[in-house]
Amino acid sequence: MNTGPCASLPRRLPTSWDETAKTRGKMKLTTIVCVGVLMISTWPGIALGAEVGDPVPGFETKSLEGKSISSDSIKGKNSLFLVFWATWCENCKKEIPRLKEIYSTYVPKGMTFLAINTSVNDSLKKAKRYVEKYEIPYPVIFDSGSEITKRFAVRGTPTIIIVDKQGIIRYRSADLPGDLAEHFEALMKSGGES
Repeated sequence: MNTGPCASLPRRLPTSWDETAKTRGKMKLTTIVCVGVLMISTWPGIALGAEVGDPVPGFETKSLEGKSISSDSIKGKNSLFLVFWATWCENCKKEIPRLKEIYSTYVPKGMTFLAINTSVNDSLKKAKRYVEKYEIPYPVIFDSGSEITKRFAVRGTPTIIIVDKQGIIRYRSADLPGDLAEHFEALMKSGGES
């Protein structure tokens, strides 16, 4: 067993230039993956919370229309449906018809609905054009600096988060829930167990 300074080197030397390139490629990939995992796990602002069962992270912002919105103003009054999205996200675009349906069905029944553009590789101008192009009726937030996105530990788009009336996260996924109707009453009750 080799335990010296060369322990991580291959046991046999490559026999061709092709093998040398493959070995270097594997070593580079391993290094990149290790550095990436280390960066993500220590990145400031990346929360490990915001999962199902956790309290909703606090936030205060304004919609594209200028309306002030905060988690404190919603908690105790309404359940909350959040969709984190981006203009370049194809799956986000595909979900718009279903999101419009959820919005028109559940907002009149007491659910607050917010679409939060993560601002990752996006601009306010692009977000506004997207909202107009797809005739989005629900409130949209441009998360400049991705502050809300980081608080919710969003790592991809779309990310759907549903919070009960008491401010507890009850659903988190890249997919829209197929059974929202079954759980809506529980989301609106005190305690929101679903």
